Amino acid sequence: MTHEPAGGRILTESDGKGITTVRIDNPAHRNALNDGLINQLIDAFRACAKDDTCRVVVLRGTNGIFCAGRELRDLVKLQSAPIETVEATYHYLRQLNEAVYYCPKPTVAVVEKYAFGAGATVLSWVDIAIGETDAFVAYPEVHHGITPSPAVMALIRGVSRKNVMDLLMTGRRVEMPEAVQMGLVNRAVDRSALDAELARITAALVRGSPDAQRRTKEFIWQCEDAGLRSGMETAVQSISVGLLSPQARDGIGAFLERRLPAWMPR
Repeated sequence: MTHEPAGGRILTESDGKGITTVRIDNPAHRNALNDGLINQLIDAFRACAKDDTCRVVVLRGTNGIFCAGRELRDLVKLQSAPIETVEATYHYLRQLNEAVYYCPKPTVAVVEKYAFGAGATVLSWVDIAIGETDAFVAYPEVHHGITPSPAVMALIRGVSRKNVMDLLMTGRRVEMPEAVQMGLVNRAVDRSALDAELARITAALVRGSPDAQRRTKEFIWQCEDAGLRSGMETAVQSISVGLLSPQARDGIGAFLERRLPAWMPR
């Protein structure tokens, strides 16, 4: 099945053995997410949740790239919109994070090349993640004057506070071996072994009881849910206000114009 919004598409494919692969396909922008793709990803995960033939959901990109984050040109348009429009837009990203996190089926992400920003945030909500050894993860929003609030809610549950501060305050690239140590991904393998490792994981998952897996996830949700939904609402408000700030306008403009923002040392 193929969803084709403007600016890329989401590809959904079942192998007939219980494995559904959802692919981000936006090659013109290195698989960056735009509003259309976010909505289509929400639909894809919700469809998998309701599909009794789907046992495992695999999320990955096309053309050897996971996701370059959010298309910043979309954010430029938002910066001239009222705060209510900005918040409504970020609610869609919240819905995507919730669709991934609350999917009753086991979810697995495969990181090739890199996972930036919004892509790294979605990565943090899946159940299991693997990546090729030379790939990296980064939350570079701080370089563009943006508050990476949605990432905090996921990271703070599985990564130490000091590592979260390191990731979000510096925006640095984290190579896959370090990402494994931090708990951002489960394991790193050579590119040539990535598909074999994915097959090993999915084969183990489909041997489990679907009911037991669903109940396990529901129990984990109950343990983690305290403050999660209210925290996500706070995250939407925080990132929406931040996007309209002078430094966010300068930071995004600097990236698109290939210059340094005013606050960055020359």
